[in-house]
Amino acid sequence: MDPRDVDEMRSSFPTIFARKAELADRFYSHLFVHLPEVESLFGDDFSKQKEMFAAMLTYCLKGVANSQSLPQARAGLVKVHARFNLGPREMELAGKAVMAALEDVLGNDLSTKQREIWEQAISGVMQLLLAETDTKLAPQC
Repeated sequence: MDPRDVDEMRSSFPTIFARKAELADRFYSHLFVHLPEVESLFGDDFSKQKEMFAAMLTYCLKGVANSQSLPQARAGLVKVHARFNLGPREMELAGKAVMAALEDVLGNDLSTKQREIWEQAISGVMQLLLAETDTKLAPQC
């Protein structure tokens, strides 16, 4: 990612961090619309899951600022989600749910440029997660 894009993305961090709980709520609302079959995986009370989402979001935001922690965040996400056998469809829809949540929560506080950069970053993370999951699930020779 271009350093100017990283700087532009970072400029949205304070707002995102301040509203991370709302962002988690909106993410899961969108996720369950796109993938209603996954809602049953969370049970009746998934407040802990929302907390984990908010914590991972914070960790990923810091990862953008410190490129050394982003691979660790990706590894953590892969480890947690590997048991769900997520495929390209699920990753794409989850990425759309994250982006929709950002747009819901930030609205006009998210500039057009930031929106483009976030879309690119989210898509990239989903592709990396899918590639990492495929590697972990591939038969070992």
